[in-house]
Amino acid sequence: MTRDTEVWKQMFQELMQEVKPWHRWTLRPDKGLLPNVLEPGWMQYQQWTFARFQCSSCSRNWASAQVLVLFHMHWSEEKSRGQVKMRVFTQRCKKCPQPLFEDPEFTQENISRILKNLVFRIMEKCCGGRFQLTEEVPMIQDISLEGPHNSDNCEACLEGFCAGSKQVTSLPQSQTPRVYSIYKVEEGVEPWASRKNVCSYILQNHICRNVSIFCCCVILIVIVVIVTRTAV
Repeated sequence: MTRDTEVWKQMFQELMQEVKPWHRWTLRPDKGLLPNVLEPGWMQYQQWTFARFQCSSCSRNWASAQVLVLFHMHWSEEKSRGQVKMRVFTQRCKKCPQPLFEDPEFTQENISRILKNLVFRIMEKCCGGRFQLTEEVPMIQDISLEGPHNSDNCEACLEGFCAGSKQVTSLPQSQTPRVYSIYKVEEGVEPWASRKNVCSYILQNHICRNVSIFCCCVILIVIVVIVTRTAV
């Protein structure tokens, strides 16, 4: 899959625990995964993204914003268990005479962005929920991505899943894609942020009511004392 397989798995588990702590999901690499070739009951999510590469022969480095990451997802309602298969398409060095296909290297920020998008798709497609996205952290793009896509050395393009057709363009340094946090909005239940506001409002009302009762009691005691002394 990538050189950071365990990082992907751990981050995926953490994100799924946030939205579905009572469900069990697994993520595993599958080199044989193909776009739009799905087993019965499986669904697909794919994303073109940014990554770096290094040639294992000449140590040349390059970057690409057209790296295809493919996911196939399946949810079993009976077992409360889900599976995700993942394939990251590779690229090879254009300088070497007989280059090998190299796995991409992703930043932590980009892994987080991809997996949050994946979890959102899982909840949307497999669990049938409504969701709200909240802007969280900008994805860091630390290199200019000018120049054409090298289709002759892209595994996805060579297998007929051309990333170039997505027309991915580099962004100016002042503009970066945003990463989104995900939380489920159950039918008839307000989002967590709204619930906190409601709780705060209720607490404030409760405090004000107690203060009012206390003041009334003090005033009543003062009146009783005055009346008693007057009678004496």
